[in-house]
Amino acid sequence: MRTIALPIRVDRNGQLARADAVDALLQVIRAMAGTTADVWPHAPWFGLYEHFVEANLGLEDQQGLADALNVALERLDITWAKVHAVKTARQRQLGERRFDITLLVEGGEPVYGQVTT
Repeated sequence: MRTIALPIRVDRNGQLARADAVDALLQVIRAMAGTTADVWPHAPWFGLYEHFVEANLGLEDQQGLADALNVALERLDITWAKVHAVKTARQRQLGERRFDITLLVEGGEPVYGQVTT
């Protein structure tokens, strides 16, 4: 069963609804990209902000980011999805850092998402 802690959301009617696991996972990845390593001293592997900020935007493939995300997913005990690739996306604004994420989800097609820092 695919789960992430509290995979719930509030729907248009104000009712609690189960969130899609892949969408919830992409939200967790975005949270990791926006969290510094020192926020939770017991889990510095969760805060990947520094990794995203220090990534060389001149490179298309960001293997170091993919590896760091996979370590974090493993430590969160998420075994049903892996980060297959992180690629530098075209920047729309000066100073923006965008990355395309490809997830391989157990029993399904690749899933694509994006992280902006």
